[in-house]
Amino acid sequence: MALLFQLPLRFLKTVSCRALWHFTVGAGLGNLMAFARFQRRKRKGRLFPPIVFASVTQRVNLQCRGCLATGVQDPVDMSPELLQKIVDDSAKKGVRFFGILGGEPLLLPWLPAFFKKNRKAYFQLFTNGRFLDQSVADALRVAGNVSPLISVEGVGASYAARRGDDAMYDAALQAIEACRRAKLVTGVAVSVSASNMADVVQPGFIDEMVVRGAHYVWYYIYRPSGPNPGFEEALSDAQVRQLRQFLVDQRKRVTQAVIIDAYWDAEGHARCPAAVGINVHVSAGGAVEVCPPVQCADARMTAAGDFVTTVEQSTFIRAFQAQVPNWTTGCVLMDHPDALAQLAMACQAQDSSGRHTFFRELSERTVCGCHNHSGSPIPESSWFYRCMKRTLFFGFGSYA
Repeated sequence: MALLFQLPLRFLKTVSCRALWHFTVGAGLGNLMAFARFQRRKRKGRLFPPIVFASVTQRVNLQCRGCLATGVQDPVDMSPELLQKIVDDSAKKGVRFFGILGGEPLLLPWLPAFFKKNRKAYFQLFTNGRFLDQSVADALRVAGNVSPLISVEGVGASYAARRGDDAMYDAALQAIEACRRAKLVTGVAVSVSASNMADVVQPGFIDEMVVRGAHYVWYYIYRPSGPNPGFEEALSDAQVRQLRQFLVDQRKRVTQAVIIDAYWDAEGHARCPAAVGINVHVSAGGAVEVCPPVQCADARMTAAGDFVTTVEQSTFIRAFQAQVPNWTTGCVLMDHPDALAQLAMACQAQDSSGRHTFFRELSERTVCGCHNHSGSPIPESSWFYRCMKRTLFFGFGSYA
């Protein structure tokens, strides 16, 4: 019950009126309507999702282990015209929410102006924070319709022994501070791996991020990807269960921030957002992919094309949604890479990674467990989160 009162009060105190309005209408009411329209389309066999993700550049300023954005030979940027076409065509289907990824999106200087131009849409900006200084944060405040999601990864947390790249962690903290000053709805993202789990899967990590200015903390499970995957960092089944229980417990404790996961519904059953049709992803080169880590596609979007038609006519997307639920409720890239490769080749999907090595990497993958952990499901114990996961989009955690 405390969450129902303390969280809105904190938003009122720490978020600008414009940002709060766009967050409420775009990420809140807009998504309610988008999911309702999605359900109606799905009953008719139409594939277009309620959420669209776009990687606007393949350029990146860091070389993180296990990252799908590394190793690109000739990185390309998405044109403003193509991104505008994606937003405009999606809006015709009622889509209001767009995830903006990279590479590092803030390497594109035109991006804040693009957000301001498209105030009827709402954008979640995935960034490592290196270029999110006060001037950029202030530009996002003027736009009002952007929530930065800053990757922290838990390295160097002040309450734990310092590990990893302190400069990376310090840059993320500076970005969070810039967003706090600009009064933005700010998120912190952490990819939980075997080596950082002790640092980030604990109440102190969440508390520190909230004190520094985060309104939501988004936990990912580490997915080894790219040319240097680091399979030894994948979580064990026991660690996945530990993470799930931690999230459920902290949702009852934390009252001034939202805790997001990408993997489980209100009853604790594992879900794959791409497999149930909640989202699609467009690469910087225009490839229409089922999700960012699965870097292959049989359809490509151009500024002159029709995005809705491109998505709905993709053989691979349709086959993925039909077949993957028969194999797993987890991440097919993690636990059925061979089956994924066979499905992609049967649909004549092409490598869209920019490395030209995705299918070789897929053939060399180690089978890893994921969020479809063993044992009984761990349901949400907070009525607030049960309600939100059933009705409203908070990250990937919602399945309408």
